[in-house]
Amino acid sequence: MVEITQAKSLEEIHEVFAIRIEVFVVEQACLPSEEFDELDAQAKHYLLWEDGKAVATGRYRKTEKGVKVERIATLASARGKGYASQIVQHIIQEAKMAYPELTYFYLHSQQTVMPLYASLGFMPYGETFIEADIVHQAMSLIIRD
Repeated sequence: MVEITQAKSLEEIHEVFAIRIEVFVVEQACLPSEEFDELDAQAKHYLLWEDGKAVATGRYRKTEKGVKVERIATLASARGKGYASQIVQHIIQEAKMAYPELTYFYLHSQQTVMPLYASLGFMPYGETFIEADIVHQAMSLIIRD
């Protein structure tokens, strides 16, 4: 069984951070100082649970530009099941309910996962750039109901 919940308790936030450490710090060799920031306290975090085990996460936050989707990560053992797409779609729905006036969603995609975000309607803009020693591309989605 798969479900997505907002991480609110300290235990749930620890689950979020454990997934991000495994994916970004261990697998991708990002520095912890680059992965964790003061924005964690402002963002709304989500967990995707597979049979009671947290296997994917993501966060979003309201900015002056719109809604920024960030830190989408799935444990290696759970990849290939569409969980990243599910959590991004869930985050968009949650953000739309929280901020119905906002129609602009954006993210910084690692270049290798751009097809995932493109499949959800995000379009690239601007030049590629390096973030945490990884090539990224800014992408945006405008939602009009």
